[in-house]
Amino acid sequence: MTLKKGRDFPPHIQFTSAVFETADNCRRENNALRSILRKQGLSDRAIQSRVKRILKKPDQDQTGAQAVKQACEETLKRWLDLDAQEGIAKIDLSGRPVQ
Repeated sequence: MTLKKGRDFPPHIQFTSAVFETADNCRRENNALRSILRKQGLSDRAIQSRVKRILKKPDQDQTGAQAVKQACEETLKRWLDLDAQEGIAKIDLSGRPVQ
């Protein structure tokens, strides 16, 4: 089995992958910044409190990375479902593809 490269996938999969990679980069940067703040003596609780205060969001909200990941997963699922539906619609009753 060979692995496909990014450009070998359909555009919608390339797009979804790019968005997820961006979210992952944001997560890694966020972790690095948190590490810096911890070294300066702030606790995780103090960091989270400051972040919430700045963003003014309630506790039950997802993080940005979680929201992006969920959106990517749902979008990819819908695109794959649409592709399957289009393929099925092109098949006639005898099982031959419609030209």
